[in-house]
Amino acid sequence: MPRQLNIRSDEAFGIARELAERYGATTTRIVEEALREYRQKRLVPSRKLTREQSEENFRVLMAAAGETARCKLPGATSDHRDLYDETGLPR
Repeated sequence: MPRQLNIRSDEAFGIARELAERYGATTTRIVEEALREYRQKRLVPSRKLTREQSEENFRVLMAAAGETARCKLPGATSDHRDLYDETGLPR
């Protein structure tokens, strides 16, 4: 027999129900998928990290940066020198 999880939150219920209707799924499936996605982030909260956890966070963040870099539009840049004068003040 499946185990049961009770979440007593009107907001959580509303979001799960809205997403279930939008995607044609059950609320259970929506919650399961959300939990899987959350687990896949694999980032460890920043409180009292071990060296290994810190290195894993760095690796995960660098992988995410690499993923987003592939979506960069040609010619896009983070160079904003044109917005500031030679002393670094906004023009």
